[in-house]
Amino acid sequence: MVSMQHLLLAVGAVAASTGASDPLEAPMGLDDECLQAEEGTEPTCGLNALQLRSRARSENATSESPVSLAALWSVPSGVNLGGWLVLEDWFFSGTSGRHVSSMGTTGQGVELPPLLWGMESDPWQSEGLLTKHLVDTKGAAEAAHIIEAHRLAFITDSDLQEIAKQDIKSVRVPLPWTMFADALYRVDPKVYYKGAKIVPDPYYRDQASFVTVDRDWLQKFLRQCAQHNLKVVLDFHFMPSGSSDGTYNGIWPLPPKFWTGGVHTPTGMVQLTEVGNWLVDAFVKWVEILPSQEFSVVEGITILNEPAHMAAINRANGKPFTDSEQQVLDWFRGAAGFFQRSTLPSKGKKLYISFSEPAFANFWETVPAWYTKTFTSQERHSWAVFDIHWYTAWGGAKCSGRTVSGGAYLCNQPVHEIQSKIHKCIEADMQKFAERVDGLKACSEFSLGTFENPTMACNNRDTLYMYLGEQLSVFKQFHIEPFFWTWRMPYGKNFESGWSLKWIAGLEK
Repeated sequence: MVSMQHLLLAVGAVAASTGASDPLEAPMGLDDECLQAEEGTEPTCGLNALQLRSRARSENATSESPVSLAALWSVPSGVNLGGWLVLEDWFFSGTSGRHVSSMGTTGQGVELPPLLWGMESDPWQSEGLLTKHLVDTKGAAEAAHIIEAHRLAFITDSDLQEIAKQDIKSVRVPLPWTMFADALYRVDPKVYYKGAKIVPDPYYRDQASFVTVDRDWLQKFLRQCAQHNLKVVLDFHFMPSGSSDGTYNGIWPLPPKFWTGGVHTPTGMVQLTEVGNWLVDAFVKWVEILPSQEFSVVEGITILNEPAHMAAINRANGKPFTDSEQQVLDWFRGAAGFFQRSTLPSKGKKLYISFSEPAFANFWETVPAWYTKTFTSQERHSWAVFDIHWYTAWGGAKCSGRTVSGGAYLCNQPVHEIQSKIHKCIEADMQKFAERVDGLKACSEFSLGTFENPTMACNNRDTLYMYLGEQLSVFKQFHIEPFFWTWRMPYGKNFESGWSLKWIAGLEK
């Protein structure tokens, strides 16, 4: 592996050969001296740094050889372990994947290595439907074996070691609600119990099933993170019966029912939002009683990722799946109370409050005001983290980049021209974030995907390295904690260049 020291020496040599002072001593984003450069200076300090880093990258690393991102560019605070414990079809689309968010009702999943291959003629759509299909065609035991084999192989201790070597401090772990499936014992104690291997979705019982996540096994993972000095953000990524509209919701393309549906129990009908409260309560209590070593690595939790994602768009299209925006905010306030009343805030743990713009008709007017009203100033500046996701893949004519017309720039334009457009996009959005939100801030998902269709997105490494540096520089400027989406995507080949940090670092084989 190319060492950080070797690369730093090489970069310094390039700088010396150009007669410039070494602008790479500070590895985070564009250096402080660049931030102070006079406007209109050509070439700017930032562009000099960009060019030097690009040359050093080209001379010391190829697409086949590992690099130290910290030496060449900056690194994010954290990285997501997407596609591991929560399945999304596009991660496993082989060479046929065309969309980050699958269109219509057709899935893109053609495999789930190491044991499941050859589904090109009937791609799978979401985790719940895939698992039910496997149960129906191969039996429950084999279905569980296939899913668990994937979990054992997709993220290993070597991945944690490589993440730590990149000077990344945290991993964000998307979790399925089925990690606490026994919290649904009030729905059916014969189905939802501790130790159950496979459980059905409580609303779509005949259409979607899930392999549970063993909590003792996950504690072992936390101990491995401790050995590599990595912190962990535990992220409840979806709720039963679809708390958002997208392939990661577990039941796609079935209509989301979490916000409006109910389930029968021995004592009567219970709303799914109340079932969600049972799950959040179990989640918080489990973190509270973790042994000291495992507890120490938990940086914080997300009680629900992107609640009601796409709700505003679906409502505008005449397909609402929530009662109202206020319902979503009220539910989240109540669920956050489980964390608020626990011992976790006093023990230094954070609550990442994740909302997405497509859930609200006027996100920046509605959600920051709710955040300020719901959490005190002390809470907002100590543990209540306002968490957004930022992608230019859906940036349209304003911010996306493509190999064809329709975006803000073409991928074959000079890197410095693309850099200017990207910088304006992210700085404008992050400045709005900083102005509207008074409190801790995070962006727990961002990527290098310049367009949502990867066959039309930019994949030039110099452009991608510049794009990474620009985003991280602006995140740092506005004190926003960034997590890259995602660590690896070896079975979604078309998406790797824009969405896999392991691929960007030359570590994916």
